[in-house]
Amino acid sequence: MKNEFLKKTTKIDEMYKYIEGYWFKDIWAVNDSIFNEYRKTSSRADIKYKKIKFIYFNYTLKIELKYFLKYRLLNKIVVLDTIIKYGNIFNKLSRFIRIYYPDLISFSEINMEKIMPQLKTFLIEKGLKFVKWYSYFLSQIVSFYKDFYDERSEFEKNIWDFKKIPGARFLKNDTHYKLYFQKIPEQFLAMVKQYMKMRASTCSHGQCDRDIRVIGSFLEYILKIHPSWKSLKLLSRKLIEGYIVNLYSIKKGNPKIVNDYLITLKVFFEYIQRAEYKCAPLKPIGTMIFKEDFPRLYKNENKIKYIPEEILIQLENNLEHLVPDCIPIVILLRATGLRISDVLNLRYDKCLNITKQGWYLCVDIEKTQVLNHKLPITNEIAILVKSLIENIKSSSTNVNNPDKLLFVNLTGKRIGLPPTARRVNKYLNKLALEKNIIDEQGNIFHFNNHAFRHTKAIELINNGMSLVHVQKWMAHASPEMTLCYAKILDTTMRKSWEESTKYGLFRIDENSNLKKIDISDIKNEDIIEWEYIRHNLDAVHMPLGYCMKPKKQECHTQLNPCLTCRNLCTTPDFIPQFEIAIKETKTVISKGISQHRQVWVEKNQLILEKYEKILEILKNGKIHHQAGKKGRESF
Repeated sequence: MKNEFLKKTTKIDEMYKYIEGYWFKDIWAVNDSIFNEYRKTSSRADIKYKKIKFIYFNYTLKIELKYFLKYRLLNKIVVLDTIIKYGNIFNKLSRFIRIYYPDLISFSEINMEKIMPQLKTFLIEKGLKFVKWYSYFLSQIVSFYKDFYDERSEFEKNIWDFKKIPGARFLKNDTHYKLYFQKIPEQFLAMVKQYMKMRASTCSHGQCDRDIRVIGSFLEYILKIHPSWKSLKLLSRKLIEGYIVNLYSIKKGNPKIVNDYLITLKVFFEYIQRAEYKCAPLKPIGTMIFKEDFPRLYKNENKIKYIPEEILIQLENNLEHLVPDCIPIVILLRATGLRISDVLNLRYDKCLNITKQGWYLCVDIEKTQVLNHKLPITNEIAILVKSLIENIKSSSTNVNNPDKLLFVNLTGKRIGLPPTARRVNKYLNKLALEKNIIDEQGNIFHFNNHAFRHTKAIELINNGMSLVHVQKWMAHASPEMTLCYAKILDTTMRKSWEESTKYGLFRIDENSNLKKIDISDIKNEDIIEWEYIRHNLDAVHMPLGYCMKPKKQECHTQLNPCLTCRNLCTTPDFIPQFEIAIKETKTVISKGISQHRQVWVEKNQLILEKYEKILEILKNGKIHHQAGKKGRESF
């Protein structure tokens, strides 16, 4: 242990220099002037009488403790009250270390899984309950020094910090940045790390974390069957089939999870084969994972991904009761349709721009790598953003807000980082519960941050914005991403339908009489949708139903195809039938005029002219047959 400690000389020198002067003392008196700034944030009445004593520990542990506490206090990761709570446990913690680990010279040598049961037993024997501050403090300082002394490349470690990987993309509003390789079998560890080194430069932290978990579970399954394997060269279809059966069992038949696992494995196998990894399967992956292995996923069209209008109204009425720092975030989510990660990535020095056309919100879109994306905003939203900029700018320094974020934690463990997306979502749902924000069924509505984005996109489309413009607004990488929003909300459909039928909605009954329908009497949404479609398409009455072709599409057979057919042969014997048809057509034209249905009028006017032309020929005692005498004689 001592030899290992001597290798840390450079780091120890760094710690010595950092705690020079007052900080090197074995007792810190909190009433000393060096703590003046930090006492201002304290809520303790007795704070000036408090002391932090390091005298209980051996020399090397003292150095580490002083460095750790000063670093966290000066960088505003913790407040002075927390430092005092740490100090309160030093006496008993040092006794525990002297009994169980008398030769301990660095907190980095502690094995947390081993020490925690021992510490719990020790405290109980001393008549104390297992106080959470002991476990919390130890977990913090052990993790800090394991990382502090480890100067290896990130890729050599078994726990990678995603923030330290060159080119890696991660969300600052997230709380998880680590990739854990401990569950990858030792014989496959180098292969998986090599693969993940490539993936980390192109995929998100979430995707990389999922890759490791899925690949790890697959390798564990393989080693249960072939414990001596050190490569995947002999992987076969039979083993894949067994894994799929096992996967359905452990994932309770969830098709979405099974599908995700198989996609992840297929991508992994394909890559290591193309990259010619030595331990890659010899057989082509296409002969081992088949298309039919992937479960069919059914989409629930009725699942609400957007926020219904009645919920938005309730939210607006209760927004003032939301946690204050979350209110402007929710307002911007609602107004812009940005992802929560993009709202939390706004920079106060460049997020607001004004042109001759008006105010714009500017943001760099992390997911699709769109820089300086601009969205038009109202004057009211611009005033809100300007106020936020003024407030945060006056409180920001290079230490507490180095990235000049508009939404940022100025103190605490996440100093310099934005609030988490989870925090916003948590308080939205807490608000829904406290203020009884309910859906149409009377259930408490569950908010999802991303639903604001869906809501804005659908809102833009239903207000007439083209899909191309919506794609640009949402900063989508492809039009296919935008097409998923191209749906008509029920409320929008009803409003549009009511507007289209403001002159009256009519149907022709079985006696060919015009019957007006009262809109308020229609309860079935399918009928509303049907009438909506009839209004927007031709919907011409045919013998067995309606022709649903678009208005602009020509059709020569839509209106009584016989009238335009050269094989129709009719004689004066059919004069009564033509007179009835002309009368009915005139009635339809009259009804069409009353309903302002211009297309119906034009189409039936055309057929009326054909009827009248043929009738005139028949009344002159002649036969109507476009093929003529020659056509009749050819039979």
